Amino acid sequence: MNVFLYLLVPMLIVAVFALVSWARNRQPTSLEAGLDSFRREMQALSPEAAPNFRRREEPERPTAKRPGPPRPPRQPRPPASGSGS
Repeated sequence: MNVFLYLLVPMLIVAVFALVSWARNRQPTSLEAGLDSFRREMQALSPEAAPNFRRREEPERPTAKRPGPPRPPRQPRPPASGSGS
């Protein structure tokens, strides 16, 4: 009898804990709970729920000068020759 009691007590504790966990975490089945769930999903998908990403305005930095002598000015390109109208 002591062996059965030694096994039965932990089994009862586990069964009670499993029953309490199941009861707390089960999905609600009422019509109102279903409507609330649908409303939350629609609100999450709405454009107003989207995060507002804005670019951070960075101050204009002066361009760094290249070391060495300045570049010579560019010469204009000649018009491309080829077939055309």
